Amino acid sequence: MRVFVAGATGVLGRRLVSQFADRGHEVVGLTRDAEGDDLVADRGGEPYRGDLFDADSLALAAEGADVVVHAATSIPTDPLAAENEWERNDRVRREGARALTTAAASVGATQYLQQSVVWVAANSRGDFFDESSPPQPTRLTQSAVDAEQIAMAASETAPFSASILRCGVFYAPDAVHTRQYAERLLRRRLPAISRGPLGRDEVVIAPLHADDAASAFVAAAESEATGRWHVVDDEPVSTREFLETFAALLDAPRPIPLPAWVVRMTVGSAAVSQFTTSMPTTNDRFRESTGWDPTYPTYREGLRQVVDRWQGDGTLDALRAGSVDGSTNGVLERR
Repeated sequence: MRVFVAGATGVLGRRLVSQFADRGHEVVGLTRDAEGDDLVADRGGEPYRGDLFDADSLALAAEGADVVVHAATSIPTDPLAAENEWERNDRVRREGARALTTAAASVGATQYLQQSVVWVAANSRGDFFDESSPPQPTRLTQSAVDAEQIAMAASETAPFSASILRCGVFYAPDAVHTRQYAERLLRRRLPAISRGPLGRDEVVIAPLHADDAASAFVAAAESEATGRWHVVDDEPVSTREFLETFAALLDAPRPIPLPAWVVRMTVGSAAVSQFTTSMPTTNDRFRESTGWDPTYPTYREGLRQVVDRWQGDGTLDALRAGSVDGSTNGVLERR
């Protein structure tokens, strides 16, 4: 297949280029500059400069594509990010989806894959939910729901089928947020956040290694199945256990349990929201539809891979020394 990837220089996008190319597909990655060109070319793709918000520009870049993937985001790396930074991410989701679906239709693509987040359907009670559950968007996830609706509406009149891959909480060795969590755990600045006035209510999150997120998109494209799916690993885990496991692998102090209302005052509501939104869901439907099988079936194997990688390339020593600042190093998590 010929695959066009928007967001090809991000944590997910880089892996999409590599994995599609490794399986023999032609991959074109949307770029903005020479650095992006190199990132795509080094992973076996063909870089093409274009504008995510310009459908004509995207159509030129996606010419001949069978599959169009919207993997672009602009999620702030600063936990205390200002409103305008989140608005930029909203624009990438909404306007990017409009331009990409228009371009996909004009080039005659047969598949359109849209990245979303699994917690758009999470409920305030923390009950189990699945792909049939109604969305319950918040300020931060409304644009993800909007992008889903834009994609599905476009597929009703376009030559392509649209699929939505709602991914779990990403982590990876080269992800800024993962390095930020590690740095804070090492300095005992990231507590095990929980809900309730006394912090006694456990929160269940749905992690997903970025390698497995990418392989899920490849599986969806190759299977030609269509649907709205939850792409998470095989075992939901409490925020407390996830952070305690990460801390143990890092040989960091065990994180102190604290209620969310206390932590929100120091690290920002956006960061706390991700760790206090329960996501008890499964990947069952996606597995059945595509045959996908994660390389890292649980957070245990995935976090071990992260720390092993850091030990091998010197990152862990740098984190312990305080010489890696994930919030400012654009090479780590380019968007």
